[in-house]
Amino acid sequence: MKQPAIATGILLPALLLSSCFKEIDTEPMERTVEETFTVQHSIRKIQSYHWFYENAVVEVDTAGTRWDLAFESAGDGYRVLLGWASYSTGVPTGIFDFGDPALTQELVLDLKENSDDWVFDDPSFVNTPDSMALTGHWENGEIWIQNRGVSDDNYYAIQYVSSTETSYTFRYASARSLDQVRTATVNRSSGFNYVYYSYDSHSVVQVEPPSRDWDLLFTPYRSWWETSTPGIYAPFNLSGVLINNEAGVRVARIDSAEILYEDLDFSSVDRFGFSDKKGIIGADWKVLGDQTSGNIYSMDPDKKYLLKKYDPETDRIMYFKLQIVDYKLNGEDHHPTVEFKFLGSE
Repeated sequence: MKQPAIATGILLPALLLSSCFKEIDTEPMERTVEETFTVQHSIRKIQSYHWFYENAVVEVDTAGTRWDLAFESAGDGYRVLLGWASYSTGVPTGIFDFGDPALTQELVLDLKENSDDWVFDDPSFVNTPDSMALTGHWENGEIWIQNRGVSDDNYYAIQYVSSTETSYTFRYASARSLDQVRTATVNRSSGFNYVYYSYDSHSVVQVEPPSRDWDLLFTPYRSWWETSTPGIYAPFNLSGVLINNEAGVRVARIDSAEILYEDLDFSSVDRFGFSDKKGIIGADWKVLGDQTSGNIYSMDPDKKYLLKKYDPETDRIMYFKLQIVDYKLNGEDHHPTVEFKFLGSE
């Protein structure tokens, strides 16, 4: 499985991990135009989907983080993702039969306490199949243990059964009752990028809006964060921005301090390459200070973006520029304010 290069261990020191999301303040950037929108829901707790019009950005849907598996639906692939919005992780057991006497609560506890093989899905890398936790790894029928990232009934055993052009079938059981195995079939829906399944309701749940109805997702997820030692990364619970690349949204990221946001216009769209990477915006528009600074987040003034999207209502390709200028709403963190401007269309 493809992962970023990591030196020594994979965990940050406890002090750094515990302090990074405590009492964080931000430094708002100077705003240069009037078109802004502020995400109304904490992106540490709620997934919110937004759609760009010429002079407005509309929140089209929101969802909680309590879903467990996501199944690729509208695309040609067969990706199955662990519940990344709740920071879910998984580990293979080496067991292939739910009736195997070795599949016990004691095994789950041992894996929880002693295994270094837990992996997760970073949704910003869905373009890279070999970076997925389950996809390409559980299809041999090996039972995995999933840590759901929730406070109650957290551990489940899951097993791939089959997939077709129209559906996926899998088995699962709570670690509390491994003898009570359920079989579920999830059908694809061509209007959605992914179809989501919850162990709480034992059913498909609505999470994202139809694929054609959103451009950006503000969301919690787990990814890799550069530690205080340059070039060394550790898994970290983040909140950031994902693009609807499955529906054709593309973004050019501009990091240069020499290129000013104010100077970006319609002629700029030919100067930069647009990416379909889902996490091209991601989370690093926040700059984290060092320990002596109190771990203050400030918005990185060098991070600017050009967004390209197809609007089926007008049959146009539309271009926008945007940057993230603040991180607070009514004094609370994790509410990005995005400055944007429509540049033109073709």
